[in-house]
Amino acid sequence: MVDVEVIKQRLNQLSASLNKIERFKDISLEEFLEDDIIQDVVEYNLFIAINMMIDIATHIVVDNNMGNPETLGEAFSILNKEKYLNDDEAKIYRNMVGLRNILSHEYLKIDKRIIYSVLKNNLVDIKKFIIFINENFI
Repeated sequence: MVDVEVIKQRLNQLSASLNKIERFKDISLEEFLEDDIIQDVVEYNLFIAINMMIDIATHIVVDNNMGNPETLGEAFSILNKEKYLNDDEAKIYRNMVGLRNILSHEYLKIDKRIIYSVLKNNLVDIKKFIIFINENFI
């Protein structure tokens, strides 16, 4: 059985990070590329948000005896196999894990245009994850 309080704590952190990112969603690419502080805030909070998503998914999988994820993205695959996530959702969330790994390990090579694209186009995927968790596990 899922510990709802653990999930709620992580959702709160996820929402807080998402709110910090969203402060910058209306800036232009030029503004983003010229401001390393904004880049840092967006990148760091994306990293935290994705980590919270991974923690939540892993917690749900393990606590419901669905499996024992061996990689950061495997919990999303298990949730897909168990019919909680469709194929597209699982792929999107596994791709987010890839972005998290780049933010964590390849910070000297981060393509700022990709981060800007995520800022402009993909925050909705994080919001959908929050809704999914609230509707299914809270």
